[in-house]
Amino acid sequence: MNRQRLILVLAVLFTSALLRAQPVLKLVDPLEPVFPDSNTVGRYSNTYEADFPSGTVADVHLLLDVQAGESFTVSATVNGKPLPVSCWSQLIDVPVEQNTGLDSRTEMYTNQQNPYVIRRAPFRIYEAIQPLAAARVRAQHRFTALRLAVPPGELPTPGKARIDITVEGDRWRQLGTFVAVIHRARLPQLKESTFFYTNWFSMVQMEEKHGLIRWSDGWYAMLDRYARMMAHGRQNCIIIPAELITVSGGRITLDEGKMHRFIEVFRSHGFTSFESPHLMYRGDNDDWSDPDLKVLLTKRPYSTPEARRDVDTITTLIRNFTKKYGLVNSWLQHISDEPTGIQAQCYHQVVKQVRSVYPEIQIMEATSDRDTLAGAIDVWCPTIDDFQSHESFFRGREKHNERILVYTCLIPGGRWLNRLLDQERLRQVYFGWGAAFYNTSGFLHWGLNQYQVKDPFIQSVVHHPSPAATPDNYLPAGDTHILYPGSDGPLSSTRFEAHRIGIEDFEMLHMLKQADRQKAAGVIAPVFRSYTDYNTDVKAYRTARRELLEKL
Repeated sequence: MNRQRLILVLAVLFTSALLRAQPVLKLVDPLEPVFPDSNTVGRYSNTYEADFPSGTVADVHLLLDVQAGESFTVSATVNGKPLPVSCWSQLIDVPVEQNTGLDSRTEMYTNQQNPYVIRRAPFRIYEAIQPLAAARVRAQHRFTALRLAVPPGELPTPGKARIDITVEGDRWRQLGTFVAVIHRARLPQLKESTFFYTNWFSMVQMEEKHGLIRWSDGWYAMLDRYARMMAHGRQNCIIIPAELITVSGGRITLDEGKMHRFIEVFRSHGFTSFESPHLMYRGDNDDWSDPDLKVLLTKRPYSTPEARRDVDTITTLIRNFTKKYGLVNSWLQHISDEPTGIQAQCYHQVVKQVRSVYPEIQIMEATSDRDTLAGAIDVWCPTIDDFQSHESFFRGREKHNERILVYTCLIPGGRWLNRLLDQERLRQVYFGWGAAFYNTSGFLHWGLNQYQVKDPFIQSVVHHPSPAATPDNYLPAGDTHILYPGSDGPLSSTRFEAHRIGIEDFEMLHMLKQADRQKAAGVIAPVFRSYTDYNTDVKAYRTARRELLEKL
């Protein structure tokens, strides 16, 4: 009897060990954060259903609890038809060394804890999206995360797509089912987009990370890959390289051939807007107290006749180029980054001169100043907290046919929407919903790939690059970038994809508002009420998105 009981106990223990060793597959909404070390897998199952407009990718994340070092293969079919390996990617984890601050920067800046983060730092989070070269994957951590993104050409329009997923190891197999509901509402092409979206692009970082020589054929080929990735994320504006307008021997010239070729790369992917670099700046010492702006190209103070001749020459070159290539309605001119009331008088003088040379030009600026710059700016770009706090001012500017964009950077923190690594991915989505709610025109961010570090996979929080920055002044995790450098091109990220989804939603909301503003407001209200008041429940968002697509 004792022997039989011992055999039974051993059998139970052996079976339990086998069950624990059996990998577990869960399908996860791409807007849910997943981590390499710990996840609440009980929240998820091996089935997932979501709604999509026609013309976009249908995506889902896979979370696999499997022993590190083990290899397995992935495959999927859509309505019985095998999907190519190109639909698969592996998520790569990155660090979050410090949490975003309650007001701005990181918590270190004011030594206040920010309760509005998804996890306490330090931690690592799955973020970069690396396409698979083959269907075989090796687990690097306890939890492995994958992405399956089915392109529109593989999906019914409209209809339900049943996507059967198989993950298979040497002695085990796990199955999952992803149902993509494709609606009749069709996403407009990028060149038809009603949402302005720009991320400032660093050519230097592209060159350093991919070993390129500027203006070479290989350089242009890589530029095309970056443009394609930006277009995938619904970006439709690019900033023009400042070096294409140069001064030598006292003569200012514009490199027409290079500028035209650069622009055509982005035009070929549907870009419709082009930002000219800042004409002026506060000087090499970045002196915010100096009221006299300097010409960025020649360093001359605007109060001098030579500087005013420089402005006249540069503006004339831009006018002639844009008129020659049909870019008058696509060109946006920056004057000086984040001007304040101290520089306002000089700023107005520069704008008056620029408009006298090029009356059709549109002046665009990121600034938190308002009254002192009124009348000088055609496209306002305040931070979201500045916009929300002074909405009446910006509504008043719209009466003068001026447009309003918004932007974020190392500010604002806390509960505000931003694109930082320790925040819900829904915050990136809600930039589109916020634009629909407030009737603003778009979004700007300074950091597409402005890494400031050698390897963004091992460092996300960087010290503020300003020479005047104090030792506790850090840029929060992910502020410098939203794309990552891959071996042969840029890699997307979970934040970049979430922002894309939000812009797609804006397009749908815009269509619904044109048909019935009240219905659109009814869809928005349950999930978004302001830049600090929104629903962080992913299921509630998915319900609102389904309702939006059904109403269309």
